[in-house]
Amino acid sequence: MADIPGHGRFFLTDAAVEMVTVFGGILHCYIGPGGCRKQGLYFSRTRPRKALRCNLQGHWTSEESSSAGTAAVEISVSHDLAPKLDGAVLDFGLYNKMQRFVWMSLPSVKGPQCTCLRSTGVPAGKHSPCLDDKGLGLTDL
Repeated sequence: MADIPGHGRFFLTDAAVEMVTVFGGILHCYIGPGGCRKQGLYFSRTRPRKALRCNLQGHWTSEESSSAGTAAVEISVSHDLAPKLDGAVLDFGLYNKMQRFVWMSLPSVKGPQCTCLRSTGVPAGKHSPCLDDKGLGLTDL
């Protein structure tokens, strides 16, 4: 579980935690333009200066990780994504024939979510690019 200061909490699957560790222990989640809906959901290995650092609870906290000799996990979210994540579930797996991080559910987002799990908001139009078609995985800010 990850607490977002002032915005609730979201949950991480074991696969997501394991892959954050594999990718260096840092994951930043944010909203950007693009996708089949108004806003694309993106992930980066670089944490920007003004990101909200999440307080993690579970077997991967830094105190327990350092005593076990494993890397600590740090997850941050952007200010515009934070209010949408209360009750959400972050997963890592094979989605649309590509291994990636996805938000399995975003309960606070009203309306239908994108079936590719990479965009949110109202449809952006028939000719909007799908983030899955672009093959986007992790990006570095």
